[in-house]
Amino acid sequence: MGADKIDDDVKVLVVIYPREISDGAQYAIDQFVLRGGRVVAFLDPLSIADNRSSNPSNPLQGAMSSGATMDKLLKAWGIEFDVSKAVADMTFKTNIRGQDGRPQEAAAVLSLTKEAMNADDAVTSQLDNLLLPYPGAFTGTPAAGLKETVLLKTTKNSQFIDKIMAQFGGGAKDFKASDKEYALAIRLAGKFKTAFPDGKPGEKSAEKKEEGEKKEDKKPETKPDNSLKESTADTVVILVGDSDMIFDPVCVQVQNIFGQKIIIPQNGNLNLAQSMVEQLAGDSNLIGVRSRATLNRPFTVVKKMEERAQESYRSKIKELEASLSETQQKLNELQRTKEKGQRFILSPEQQQELARFRQKEAEAKKELKQVRKNLRRDVDSMENRLKWINIAAMPVVVSLTGITLAVYKRKRGFSDQRCRAYWHQAGHQRTESRQAGR
Repeated sequence: MGADKIDDDVKVLVVIYPREISDGAQYAIDQFVLRGGRVVAFLDPLSIADNRSSNPSNPLQGAMSSGATMDKLLKAWGIEFDVSKAVADMTFKTNIRGQDGRPQEAAAVLSLTKEAMNADDAVTSQLDNLLLPYPGAFTGTPAAGLKETVLLKTTKNSQFIDKIMAQFGGGAKDFKASDKEYALAIRLAGKFKTAFPDGKPGEKSAEKKEEGEKKEDKKPETKPDNSLKESTADTVVILVGDSDMIFDPVCVQVQNIFGQKIIIPQNGNLNLAQSMVEQLAGDSNLIGVRSRATLNRPFTVVKKMEERAQESYRSKIKELEASLSETQQKLNELQRTKEKGQRFILSPEQQQELARFRQKEAEAKKELKQVRKNLRRDVDSMENRLKWINIAAMPVVVSLTGITLAVYKRKRGFSDQRCRAYWHQAGHQRTESRQAGR
């Protein structure tokens, strides 16, 4: 990204994955913000879209890339964004298909629920489902004059992991919760100060070069510094720690119906992006009007049940790996004590250790199988309950409504009958009184 000027008629600037952004481009954004412009920036430590366009013969190229940030601007704003780390959260982990075709846990691919969203902010209050692949997080303390609002965050069951490990599934196996919540998207509001107090980058060096070329001039002409140093009015910048959230394969499903492409949202990613732009553009009314419906609505209760079961799997697997390591050490010790000619023959002690380990392995596999069986039973039980509720709910409601109406009509009919009898009797009495008076 090398643009060095933003047109004056631009009011809201959207920056998406500014990889290798130049100082000139950051200066242009800096001056745009200081003159009252508003910015939505999608940064990223690891981009799926960028990785797809990289060299296919080197699958590590995407993970080893520098990521996308705006380092000089963030530093001036008091914000830090580490492009070497992604955020993993076991509460929001996603099951994806691994390189071998098998499903695997991706702790750094975050399927966010309402728990991660700011319920008090108009941009996020109506959302319930977001997908952020390999996002980064914002840390630090905003500079003086700026107020930070966290729009999206992780749970305390999260940690920073190296982005190479994140991409190749290393986050779930060796996960250790940091007991900290990390900000995935923030809003900065207030009066910003420039990240370039010395003016436009490159001009000073150019002036020095001109001075060297014109040594004979005693008083070289210097250009006045017309750059803004501080905003005169409050403005807003929104920072998002992931750019792939608005990448088509992540946020929408494209269906071909009768030769026409139909785009169906899979989550609330596009709604979030559009709401951010509309809020900064001042069109806050459209935020509440737009449909928030999504195709994919996860079963959060079932997901939590699976998470507890997966935690049991991981503990059992760790126990099995520890037992295997211990057995291997004992076998190596026994092997070192043997003579060279006997090292390819298992001693009775080694055979006993192997038998003990195989027994432990069989017991662990049996326990894992039982955990899976219990999970499947619990999920099936919940599905059956929901099925019966859905099947029986409507007939029960109709029956109760019919009974209520019947009772109401019966009471009303009985009341009307008594009323008619009363007036009939009253009329009869008046007739008798008239006849008696004559």
